[in-house]
Order: sequence, then structure tokens, then C-alpha cells
Amino acid sequence: MFNADEIKRLLDIACAGSHKGFGADARTIFEVILAQNPHHSGAKLGLAHNYITVNDFENAETLLKEIIAVHAEDFDAKALLGLCYALSNRMADAKPLLEEVINSSCASKELAEALLEAK
Repeated sequence: MFNADEIKRLLDIACAGSHKGFGADARTIFEVILAQNPHHSGAKLGLAHNYITVNDFENAETLLKEIIAVHAEDFDAKALLGLCYALSNRMADAKPLLEEVINSSCASKELAEALLEAK
């Protein structure tokens, strides 16, 4: 069992791995964290982002909807779900989520604005 500090470090490693082209290794780390704590929203969010980078929109959507179902005000998850929809040519589904994110003060606000401007 990992403690909270170890999980934080593992998440940092997995996110860095996803950004540096080690997607499969990063997925393994996210999955190990989720095996220990199936409701860890940070690991779900990271894994969903990882799935989006390999065009696995279905698995990303499932994870992001799980996060939003529990944390309705998670605007980062909503922005990522909006990105997932936009990249899978479902802009009609993305637009309401992205508009909601724009009206928040979360870190993903700029992503939402850019996605809405692009479409």
C-alpha cells in the first residue's frame, strides 16, 4: 500500500511520463494507483488524459464521467471531457461543458476558451 506522499510522487511521475512519450508506462502507474484506490480522482484524471493522447476517447469519457458524477464542480474534468468530445468530433456535446468551464476560475479555463474559439 502506498501512502499519500508516495501516491503524489507516482502521479507526478506518471504525468511526466505521459507528456514525454511513455504513455504505456504512465498508464501502468495510474492503473496501479487505481487498483489500490479505485476512486482516486487524480489518477482517473491522469489516466483519462493519457487515453485522450492515444485517441482512446471511449475509455477517457468513461473515467471523466465517473469523476464528474462524484465531483460535479470538477471543472478540470469537465474541460478534459470537452476536449475528449471535441477531438472525437462531438462538438455539440463539448460546447455546454466548455461554456461551463469558461464561467469558472479553474486552470482549464484557457483550454475551454481555445476549444470553443477553434470550433
